[in-house]
Formats: sequence, C-alpha cells, structure tokens
Amino acid sequence: MNTWDRISSALGEPVVSVEVKGVPLRAERYIFQLGGCEVPPLDSLVLACHLGGARATAGRSAGRSFDFLAGSSTVFQPGFASRWTFCGAIDMAMFHVLDPSHELVRQLQRLLNARTKAPPFSDPLVNACAQQLLGELARSSAANLADHAFVERLSHVMIEQTCRVLEGKTARSLPPDALQLGRLQGVLEWIQENLSNELSNAELAERAGVSESHFRRIFQEAMGLSPHRYVLRLRLERVHELLTRTSFSIARVAAQCGFNSQSHMTSCFSNAYGITPARARQQSRM
Repeated sequence: MNTWDRISSALGEPVVSVEVKGVPLRAERYIFQLGGCEVPPLDSLVLACHLGGARATAGRSAGRSFDFLAGSSTVFQPGFASRWTFCGAIDMAMFHVLDPSHELVRQLQRLLNARTKAPPFSDPLVNACAQQLLGELARSSAANLADHAFVERLSHVMIEQTCRVLEGKTARSLPPDALQLGRLQGVLEWIQENLSNELSNAELAERAGVSESHFRRIFQEAMGLSPHRYVLRLRLERVHELLTRTSFSIARVAAQCGFNSQSHMTSCFSNAYGITPARARQQSRM
C-alpha cells in the first residue's frame, strides 16, 4: 500500500489527489474533523502543510510529540509513524515524494539526515506555494498546458524553499516560542467557537491581553499569516463542512459562518477551492 493510501485510510478520502511532474510529487488535500487517528509507517518522504483550522498534536508520547498549528509545515521521513490528536476541523496538505533520486529531493534528504529531528516550521512562501498548488490542481484541465508548467515551477519553489528553511537561510525557520503560543492558544480556540461573530483584530488582541499592533505581529510570526486571513480560512472550512454535512441553504451557511452576504461567501469559497459552494455540495452528494 502506498503512503498516500495509508494516510487516506486514517484521515478519509482527500478532496484533491493529483500527481505533479515538477519534482515529482503526489499532492493531496484533506479537510476533516476527527478526534484523533493512527498514521502507520510511511514509505516515502512527505511534506505536510497545515493550511488552516485547529491545532494538531503528533507523536508517540508526551515527550516525543509536537504541536502543529495553522501556517506550519514539517517533513516526515520514510518509516515515520505517529498518533495524531486534533482539536477541531483541519485543512491539511500532504506532498508525497515520488522520485527520491530527484536533485532537490536528495538535497532535502541530506539536510534532514544532518538533523536529529525536523520540527515544524512557519514559512509563508512554503505555505503559499502549497495553497496555490492545490488551487491550480483543483481547477486545472488537461488542455491547459500553461497551467501544468506553472504547477511544476511551483512544486520546485516549494521544495527549494523548504531546503532553504532547513539550511537557516530564511528570516524565520523556527516554530513560535512558548509565550506566544500560550497567548494565542486561548484566542485560537475562541475564534473556532465564534466564527459567526465579527472577530475584529481589536477584539482578538484584547482577549490575548496585548495591544492590537503587537497582536498582529505575534500572530503573523506564530501562524505565518494575518489574523484576518486565518479567520477567513476557518470560515471557509466551516462552510465546506456545513455544505457537505447539512441541508442548510447557502444563504444560511453564509450567515452562520460570519459572511456578510451569500455573494461574498461564494466569491471567497471559489477563490480558495476553485469551485462554487453549490458545486461543492453537489460533488459531495454524488
């Protein structure tokens, strides 16, 4: 059984599952809500990107586990197996290496071998490439060769930037410090429970006990994206969940997820997933 088959047996069917010829990779996107799962040993190198949602914890024991937050990425080596615990809905990307002999992959493997472990890192470019790749794959067509060439370039940039992070060539390669995580964790949980509210930066900063400007800075450093973008991601994940698990009207879904209009929600959803909310609901029923 392939690595991606093992992961899908634990997490459920991916919403995107396509091979990319650039590095090459198999790109998969999972949107799920589980309490936890066991991931069996992997047979290939996997770059995992937490695109949005709740905190996840991975590891075999308390002393050998790590927190995985939205905006973070990490690389799992072949043979890695773990127990995952999830605190809510997750939007996760998995990029499985198909050719370990590729030059960039060999470089990545050398960098990983030089470390005792590969902790999660927060890099906006890796995260942005992952999202753009999945978006392009979701709406690409066999006839659009230009899109395929762009996707291949994106995959190169994503892996190359991951190597640069591990080499310490980027401005921020380490996970956020414990103090910032402590301040933000309560805010992240509160956001999850109040997505239908306005959720302004001022209100979130007050809950974190810091000034608004300081809150924006530590949030960006910790999560790799602004508070506004983070809230938008969570809202879109909730939209997807309600569309596929309830019979609520699209207008009601928009209201419950904090959008000021159905058209605004449709525009944001289409930009993120490459399809309209109505089409996503239709596909889930099919």
